[in-house]
Amino acid sequence: MRQLAIQADMLSIVYGLAAIFLNPIFYLFLIFIYLHYRRQMNLERQLFAVRIQSPLLQTIRSVGMGITAGLLISVLAGALGVVVQVQDLWLLWGLAIVMALIRLRFLCFAYAAGLLTILNGFAQIIHVGNTVPVIGPLWEMLGQAKPLPLLALVAIMHLMEAMLVRWNGGRDASPLFVEGKRGRIVGAYLLHSFWLTPLVMFVQMDNGAISGSIFPGWPLFWPEASTFGLMLLPTVTGFSDMTQSMTPRQKSSQIAKQLALYSVILLGLSALAIWLPPLMLLAALFAIVGHEALFYISQVQERKRTPYFIQSSRGIKVMGVIPDTPAEEIGIVPGEIIVKVNGINVRNKEDLYPALQANSAFCKMEVLTHDGELKFVQCAVYAGNHHQLGIIVVPDARTSVYVDLKRSSVVELIKQRLEKLHIGA
Repeated sequence: MRQLAIQADMLSIVYGLAAIFLNPIFYLFLIFIYLHYRRQMNLERQLFAVRIQSPLLQTIRSVGMGITAGLLISVLAGALGVVVQVQDLWLLWGLAIVMALIRLRFLCFAYAAGLLTILNGFAQIIHVGNTVPVIGPLWEMLGQAKPLPLLALVAIMHLMEAMLVRWNGGRDASPLFVEGKRGRIVGAYLLHSFWLTPLVMFVQMDNGAISGSIFPGWPLFWPEASTFGLMLLPTVTGFSDMTQSMTPRQKSSQIAKQLALYSVILLGLSALAIWLPPLMLLAALFAIVGHEALFYISQVQERKRTPYFIQSSRGIKVMGVIPDTPAEEIGIVPGEIIVKVNGINVRNKEDLYPALQANSAFCKMEVLTHDGELKFVQCAVYAGNHHQLGIIVVPDARTSVYVDLKRSSVVELIKQRLEKLHIGA
């Protein structure tokens, strides 16, 4: 009988995963991700008059990688005994949306779960009562919340996010020209990726499909829960950062390591809070402050380091490479320096095109790698190829077009759009 019950539970999980694709929220998130990548593509066209990334390919990759990560999160959360209340998930989403109105990067469960934990503590001390419209019932929900499983879930999600960032390796990064120190225009990369990560969560129910522990000691993050059901939760995992001082792959590796460390510490604090409840407040503060620290550490490091994508006295530094062009085929990568083209020394982008025309059928290049080693590459030149073989050069003193990334909250973006409409009228 026990085996039949387990088989029935497994079948319900399989059917539940299939049902995700019938959920309209799934397709809403899918459209959001596609539009995000399409906006990046339009930005690339405005700056470089060419498309570097493919929104459709990026979206497909986002879904594939995200579903894999969502499955891993669900398995790990279930194995550790993360059981949540349905109403807590609504509170979590509500707080995340409110935080996004302040700044877009606050649209993250780390901030929402930390804030929910703090509000839960206040709600248990200060009683408002149901007599106050709207606020009373909401305050009561906050007092009844079980934030510890949510903190553990956030830790697991960020651990998988670290895996996704490392796995992605900066492939979705877009080159930009931005204003650096002292008003100088420098090259940068915007690392802004989203992954569709549908989750299957154990939730506390009055008439759950599962009763009792799945194995001794389960569930770990809410031992008092007794009956459980499965809930499908379409979510989006994403991160955003920008680098002027290293390549997208190097930045992705750094971010992945920092996220993994943050996740392990948060999960450890959440686990210790099971036996030492006061540590739950420390875990909540770390969820918020630790996440902010990741952002500010990155900002400080970027400010201290010398911009990487600027002109070099040794040759032409490559800002980016357009896909499916000769430059990509011969293995030129961002950050490398082109020293000679067809035997001609080149120092800036004005030298590049005449040097390419020195041999209209073939091109030979001498290129300095990231390690300072000289490599020789060559390719045939065909009619219809990009006039610079698909190479985007770093900005120089004459570059005047750049992107202003200072406005980042939803309110500011709406204000910016209204200002444009007013000017247009």
